[in-house]
Amino acid sequence: MSAQLAPRPARQAKPKPNLRALEAPKQRAATMPFVFVMAAILAIGMVGMVVLATALQDQAFAVQAKQHEANALANRVSQLESQVADARSIKNLAIAAQGLGMRPNPYAVPMRLSDGKVFGTPRPVLGNEVPETRYLSDAEAAAQIAAYNQTEADRIARLKAAAAAKKAAEAAKKAEAATNQTGTDQ
Repeated sequence: MSAQLAPRPARQAKPKPNLRALEAPKQRAATMPFVFVMAAILAIGMVGMVVLATALQDQAFAVQAKQHEANALANRVSQLESQVADARSIKNLAIAAQGLGMRPNPYAVPMRLSDGKVFGTPRPVLGNEVPETRYLSDAEAAAQIAAYNQTEADRIARLKAAAAAKKAAEAAKKAEAATNQTGTDQ
């Protein structure tokens, strides 16, 4: 085979576009109204953002106040639950029983609740079977604390009075020594 060049296709001339000059516009667009419109849109947007931020901040403060209120109420509920649990405690039951004249019984016997049958021989309680057990009501405890505080205040007052008397005696000794010394100097 022989290498022959392929014929080139003939170039076709592209049609030239019909270009023509445009007439100058007779009226030019005004720039001042455009600037005013854009400034108004920008100002409205800024005011809207400030109003929105203020509203969100007010809502955040309201939520924070409600959260503080909820925390305070939760603390109050916790305190009340603690008081109820304390009122239901064995200690308070024992204090109430002691107030009614009841005493702990170390010789308890079992009893069937359905028919009231007692298994064993019940023994009466005299009150001295468990001598170390003594329950104080809140009023009794407060009275004991007040008596202790009064005794302590009396003791401190006596100590202060003794210290003042001692200082007075020392001052009298110094005054006597000073008068004796001035009497011997003359």
